[in-house]
Amino acid sequence: MKQELKPEDIAIVLRPTNYEEDWDGDVDISLVMSEDTPVPLAVRMHILNMATMMSTFLDVAKDNPDIYEIVEERRNYLMGIEEDEEEGLDVLQDGNVYTLNKWTKTEGSA
Repeated sequence: MKQELKPEDIAIVLRPTNYEEDWDGDVDISLVMSEDTPVPLAVRMHILNMATMMSTFLDVAKDNPDIYEIVEERRNYLMGIEEDEEEGLDVLQDGNVYTLNKWTKTEGSA
């Protein structure tokens, strides 16, 4: 899937590492932005700080499952996910008809 970034967009890219074998959950995190971005340096540095905090959270959560569960519960609350709801990303295709659920990321008039 190709995504075109607007000049002010800053994308956080997650890339699984060593997933060909027995994947241990590790990911590389990087930022992608336009060379001529109008976003001020101070804002870009804050976003870089957020990205490194995200990657650090993942590393800390591996050793502290309670932290992961606390964050997962808050995420579920913020997204309106019920505790007993176990619905994940789902796209069903029947011919040229696609059925999406609330987890399916779309852009435009999908």
